[in-house]
Amino acid sequence: MVPNAATAEEELEEVSGRQLLQGPPEEEAAPLPQVLVQVRRTIEEATSTAEAAFRLEWAALESERQRLGDWHSRLEGRIKAEASHAARVWSELKADQESYRANLRKVFDRELAVAGREKALERREAAIAEAEAGLMLQETASKQAVAELELEEDRKSLAKRESLTTNMELQLERQREALKSLKESAAKKAAQLEERTRQVEAAKAALDARVQEAVQKLQEDQLRGAQWIVDWANEASLALTLAPRADPCWPA
Repeated sequence: MVPNAATAEEELEEVSGRQLLQGPPEEEAAPLPQVLVQVRRTIEEATSTAEAAFRLEWAALESERQRLGDWHSRLEGRIKAEASHAARVWSELKADQESYRANLRKVFDRELAVAGREKALERREAAIAEAEAGLMLQETASKQAVAELELEEDRKSLAKRESLTTNMELQLERQREALKSLKESAAKKAAQLEERTRQVEAAKAALDARVQEAVQKLQEDQLRGAQWIVDWANEASLALTLAPRADPCWPA
């Protein structure tokens, strides 16, 4: 029986490629069942500790996932708000563009009217010149005086019309300056809108990349934790399976 006990002790010292602690000498060695009970308790305590650590890690990962989800929801809301603001700005820009086109059309119509009036004035001046030539040919002084009076009245009317034309030209010049300023403002708004749109798209792309990276990291951590628990369980099961067979007194 002594050689068998020595052989059993040597087998217990190495289980699944692990070197167990050397027991006391034969005269002080504890019974094999007690050793196995202690080994089993050690394995159970290690497994319990590993499960507790895994649960803590799992809770931390779940909290991080929840935080990332909340952050993602808030960023989506912000993106939607920015998109709504951009659409509103674009609508205002379109309205300003339509107003600019309408004002430009009015200015064009006014310029056409002024051109027509100028042609009418030229015809009237030609008619007045012809009248003056006719009056010069008239022999009666009274008719000539009347013609001169009419000519003077026509000249006054022409002067008034010229003054009115000058005022209209000044108004048209001011309107052209105002339209130019409005066009420059519209171009600036369009550039700001394009820049804001690029920023929103860049922020969305960065968010998608970070969420994908966080999800991948969470999956890898879960797989490593599960594999670690499975390895511990397999090693403990193998140790418990091999330990009874090494004791000759253990019932078969």
